[in-house]
Amino acid sequence: MGEIKLFSKVKNNSTWMQMLRGSSRSDKDAANRLNVYEKVFANYEANREVVKQFSGMAEIPLLSNQYFNATVASYVRSFAGFLTIERSMDQPTALLWYMDLLGVTDNRKVLPNLGKENLNGINARFQTSAALTAGTTVYTIATNKKLIPGTVEIQLVHALEPNKPIIVRDDRRGNLLAPAGMLAMNADGKLGVDYRTGIITFTIGEGFEIAENDSYTVIGFEDVAGDPAFGQLTGPGNNRFKVDMKNIVVVSEPDLLVAENNLMAIAAMEKAIGANPAEVTGAKLTELYTKLVNKKFVDALNYIWDGNEYQIDLTKATNGWLDYNSYLEKFMAELVNVDTELAKRSYKGIRATAYLVGENVGNLFMKLKSSGNFVMNTDSTYINDLLGYYNGVPVMRHMDMDSDAAYAVCKTADGQLAPIMRGIYLPLTNTPVVGNYNNPTQFASGVYYQEANKGIVPELMMKFTVKSDF
Repeated sequence: MGEIKLFSKVKNNSTWMQMLRGSSRSDKDAANRLNVYEKVFANYEANREVVKQFSGMAEIPLLSNQYFNATVASYVRSFAGFLTIERSMDQPTALLWYMDLLGVTDNRKVLPNLGKENLNGINARFQTSAALTAGTTVYTIATNKKLIPGTVEIQLVHALEPNKPIIVRDDRRGNLLAPAGMLAMNADGKLGVDYRTGIITFTIGEGFEIAENDSYTVIGFEDVAGDPAFGQLTGPGNNRFKVDMKNIVVVSEPDLLVAENNLMAIAAMEKAIGANPAEVTGAKLTELYTKLVNKKFVDALNYIWDGNEYQIDLTKATNGWLDYNSYLEKFMAELVNVDTELAKRSYKGIRATAYLVGENVGNLFMKLKSSGNFVMNTDSTYINDLLGYYNGVPVMRHMDMDSDAAYAVCKTADGQLAPIMRGIYLPLTNTPVVGNYNNPTQFASGVYYQEANKGIVPELMMKFTVKSDF
């Protein structure tokens, strides 16, 4: 039976589908992952047909049911759903696309895919301030903007009375209206506001005596809708945008896990205990695959991490308190600060959607069980596994992490952005049995797979360390 039909049966397996949803960010993310896996097996089945035609291996299926089952089980048991975006790869090298929103006039990143936005100069409202100089009464402001009549306001501020500004407004005809004596006529009867050129001119009157640190503020609105030039005097305005599409190159890495067996040992074991060591070895290889993939995720996060880690010092957490719960509450309070630091890095990942932790940090999370904030994963079967959930957020432990370190990771709700990109070119593939001509009792078989696990977005992760004396 082909892999496409086999996977169709898997989709009807309620247990597997439940595990897929449980290891995904959302229903939409689970649907995206399901679509990726369908493409992976469709690509594989096409490759298998090519192998049959040209390699002489027509009688040997590249992917047996055993390894198909192991593959789909690994997809929902590994850390992939929490730390990565997954994509099928039609070829060993693939491109991951993303888009930034740029300004037309200067190619600035107005709204990047990740990071701080640049909204300067986009709004029609503008504001500028400057100091007043004793002895200087005439001031000219070149806004370089076409102005909307009736929107110009000038605030004259005495440093000793900052909360009592003198308000000056235009009358829609270019004149500036102020309380008596605050402004004087401009030279040659020049209007205060030239709406077409955006030049504002005012002359301080005798009623406003300029002192040290006095200032003025000009507020106005640009005419962005009344002219094809969008209000700017020299070309297009700052409220014109374009989409810039970019890509990240991802190269898949082939890997082979080989199992060696001895015919005499197999015969002896089958006779003694009724077990076939070749089948046992095959099962262990698939287990090894999941563990190797998880390790690659950890290595990818460690490789791309940049920035200053957030430090949580719990050694003095109980000063002034006598109960152990205060210590745990301090830890939970600090996790809120970690979320804030994560948000400041990415501007989109406003809170952790998963934690990858070392040994000691994992112990701290598990101690929160007594407060009801942590639920253990009772299905965990290995030390590097999903420990449980902290207020609904998965906590994964891996011994390759520093014992006192952890990553707060954000995967967006739609499943389209995460710190790691996982590209799958070939799933677990059963290779042919190969004999050893130097020793006729020995033979070997292996599992071949090819995928990419590349860290791409360090902004969606925040490293923190915990100093503890408990």
